[in-house]
Amino acid sequence: VTNALGRVESEALRMSSLVEDLLLLARLDEGRPLARDEVDLSLLAIDAVSDAHAASPEHEWQLDLPDEPVAVVGDQQRLHQVLTNLLANARTHTPEGTTVITSIRDDLDGVRVSVTDNGPGIPESLQRTVFQRFTRGDTARNRAGGSTGLGLSIVAAVSQAHGGRVSVDSEPGRTTFSVLLPKPAVAAP
Repeated sequence: VTNALGRVESEALRMSSLVEDLLLLARLDEGRPLARDEVDLSLLAIDAVSDAHAASPEHEWQLDLPDEPVAVVGDQQRLHQVLTNLLANARTHTPEGTTVITSIRDDLDGVRVSVTDNGPGIPESLQRTVFQRFTRGDTARNRAGGSTGLGLSIVAAVSQAHGGRVSVDSEPGRTTFSVLLPKPAVAAP
């Protein structure tokens, strides 16, 4: 009975999470506005990598941040979700011992957040659809170890809602997911 109740609770949590992800995507599809506050991406990265390390201490989690904090204007909760989803993707689709580096760069084009791993890479055929909804990197029918296929589509939708864009560059031994966000407008003196 205890085992059955545990399985029911686990399945209810999984379904609740799936519904929340689908609702978020529906809201973003409708163009509902996001919060527009100054967000310290460096601090979000530190928090997200710390959480990833707690979830999977078998991976090697690293940060590559500039000396000064990097900020953008946006929705802190959703931007945190972008980082969390990218790190969860790396954790789920790479073996233990994989190095995952989260970096933030202030580029000419905007602010670039990247998550790079030295795992097995993404097959070229999957790279074209990796940001589409329900695209999964595994073919397992059991979702206990797999995913819903919504994490990267949420990354893309949230990035686009912030005026940004996403990309992936992958080959065996190196995969980089990048999110390019607009720089905050500089106030006139």
